[in-house]
Amino acid sequence: MLTLRHFASLSLLTICALGCTSARAPEPVVNTSPSAETKETTPEINEFRETYTVVRGDTLIAIADRFGIDLNDLVRENNIADPTKIYVGQVLLIPPPPSDADGPLLTISPPTDPLLPTLEPTTPLAQ
Repeated sequence: MLTLRHFASLSLLTICALGCTSARAPEPVVNTSPSAETKETTPEINEFRETYTVVRGDTLIAIADRFGIDLNDLVRENNIADPTKIYVGQVLLIPPPPSDADGPLLTISPPTDPLLPTLEPTTPLAQ
């Protein structure tokens, strides 16, 4: 009886050990380091055409006007939290101006009813 228990225990351990092993082969190691032979030379795509360094007396609206861009685009591209605060020596990225083919950025649809009701005063006018 004792050998039967040892045989059952040994069989159970063998089954568990076989169940834990993986049947798939390990993936091959891929060399990701750049080498001189495989390195492709691609020019960097510069999203911004130029930069501007803030001088004394500059405002964001004046800088945006100088470069023909929208103030909100300038603020957004430079992650400026408070548009009223820029500093002398601060380098701003100047986004490209919007193209004419894009059309207007914001269009406001006309009201559906051009005849709006007239407003009547709530209190009588003193005479």
